[in-house]
Amino acid sequence: MKYLTRCMFRLFLLTLFALPFAALTVHADVEMPARSVVLIGDNAGIPDADAQTAAMLVHDELRKHGITVSEPVYEVPASARVYRIVMRPLGTKIFVRLGEESPVGTVVEERQIMLAGIEEMVSAAPRLVDALVNRKPIDSTIDMETVTEQDARIHRKISGESLWHVGILGTSIPGTDIIAEPGFAFGWYYETPSFAVGTEYRGSGRDNYEDDNDGFSFFAWSIGGRYFFNKQNISPYVGGGLAIVNASYETLVEGDWQDDGYNEFHYYDSDYHDSEDDFGLGAYIVAGIELLRLTESRLNLELRIDRPFFSLPSQDMMPITFGISFSRNYVPGASCLF
Repeated sequence: MKYLTRCMFRLFLLTLFALPFAALTVHADVEMPARSVVLIGDNAGIPDADAQTAAMLVHDELRKHGITVSEPVYEVPASARVYRIVMRPLGTKIFVRLGEESPVGTVVEERQIMLAGIEEMVSAAPRLVDALVNRKPIDSTIDMETVTEQDARIHRKISGESLWHVGILGTSIPGTDIIAEPGFAFGWYYETPSFAVGTEYRGSGRDNYEDDNDGFSFFAWSIGGRYFFNKQNISPYVGGGLAIVNASYETLVEGDWQDDGYNEFHYYDSDYHDSEDDFGLGAYIVAGIELLRLTESRLNLELRIDRPFFSLPSQDMMPITFGISFSRNYVPGASCLF
């Protein structure tokens, strides 16, 4: 009986002494992360050497992110946690997909990218891993050293045509005797069937005081657009934009009798011109008709109103111009404009 009691006491002490180590062992098992595997997926059409090198690049990047991962393999147990890399040819390009699966076949997250060639995998591997591990779009991982052809691809756009134009116009300023004074315009537009955008420089003025008329000058450099109401050979349009404007106005001031200060005689002061000018921003609206749209050359009839965002001290300049212009399709690299 005493022997049995001593054995039970010793067993109790041994159990009591071993419990902390057992708890430590269980805790270590819980905290220890499972080792992941880089799985080389089905890469039909890609040489094995290229697939293995690509997988190794992914493997190295995963380790840089602090992920415990084994060397790339072709087969793993069904219960494994893997990072699967799949590459497939698409014409002359290579489609690459990197996915996280846990267990095998259950996709947790995946990212993909298109490469111009296998050599771009050097730049693509860091981006794929970064996007996958940090759960962000692949486009957000680009920098100056990891640009691929996919990021710099040529975008398909609706085609249009470049048109230069020259025109003559008549300028009128409401509230003055300035009516249909001659001017000029030249510029360039890029035109699609429904819209056009472009830039233009125009100017007009009068500098003749023999018939006691007032003088003026108006110059504007503008950028704006147009909308065409149809796609036919003759189409009306409207448009508008902003302009940098320089405007001046001169008024003939008649002389007057003056006293010389001694009240002995008077003299007549000669006529002179009161001049004022300003420079600033403005806006414009335009309406017109474009003819011969189906040909390389065009003819435009146009009414335009300019509204400077400033006024001269004695005159509010708001030129209204009516003009006609000739346009010609311009092809870069051609030997001449015609």
